[in-house]
Amino acid sequence: MKASELAARLNYDMIGEDHALIGISYCKEAKPNELAVVRHKAEMAVTQSDVLLTLPVLVNTKKTLLISYDNIETAIIRVCQVFMEEGILEDYRLPAHLNRTGTGAFIGENVKVSQSAEIYPGAVIGNRVSIGKHCVIEPFAVIGSGTVIADNVFIGSGSKIGAESFYHSCDKFEGFLHFTGCGRTWIGEGTHIGSHTVIQRGTISDTVIGSHCMIGNNIDIGHDVRIGNYCKIVSQSGIAGNAVLGNHVEIYGQAGIANDVVIGNGVVVKAKTVVSRTVEDCQVVFGRFGRNYKDELRLAAKIRHYFSRKDV
Repeated sequence: MKASELAARLNYDMIGEDHALIGISYCKEAKPNELAVVRHKAEMAVTQSDVLLTLPVLVNTKKTLLISYDNIETAIIRVCQVFMEEGILEDYRLPAHLNRTGTGAFIGENVKVSQSAEIYPGAVIGNRVSIGKHCVIEPFAVIGSGTVIADNVFIGSGSKIGAESFYHSCDKFEGFLHFTGCGRTWIGEGTHIGSHTVIQRGTISDTVIGSHCMIGNNIDIGHDVRIGNYCKIVSQSGIAGNAVLGNHVEIYGQAGIANDVVIGNGVVVKAKTVVSRTVEDCQVVFGRFGRNYKDELRLAAKIRHYFSRKDV
């Protein structure tokens, strides 16, 4: 689809040369023939894409600008809707045509399941899913359409992998818009996922869980999250959209990771910690501000000492 055609469909302005588009992606990940979503001017210099989706901005660039007068979240949703209508992107909102198997599981269309995989009764597998060797899908687990699961993966009962992307925007003309995502979900080899955990599919990129990760029960992993290898995430933790975790990261119970946060390799996030900013490699963080663990303990000691003296 030509950028000029897309601009005409959405009543956006186009500045620069026309280019053919085959998809949409975030700025740093966008390829030359994909529409790159730009939230900040600095991102324009790091993308490979020739066409940028942006808000009205004054900038000197040789790239083509597709200028939206919506907020950027609404613009992303509207572009994806056009691309799905044209068949450029997959529409995972379409219901899966499920067939009941002899084992009591329900499986959709164009599904590839290894003969050595075990799928228990009550499990639901959507369309265009791939499940590798020696995987175990426990009862009542749901694998959303487009999900790719590598070998030796365990998924506990009641979990939903490839759930709808929780991506929304409030448009002044169309009201509240909710987009379920056109990305996929990838689960790496040897990863263990507990019960009642939700992993959302990507919005315009993919949600990726690395190899040999341990993911506990009742965990929510948001859209477009990327998790490295050998990570451990303990029960009742939440990771918001677009967060990035390196390798060997440990996140303990009831911790929260904010959207767009980058966590380095070997980081330990203590229980009930809130991380809202980048964490460098090999740090241990704790507390509601995600500060260095030892610094937080010293602060807590000073506070206790102050109040004990005041009471006296």
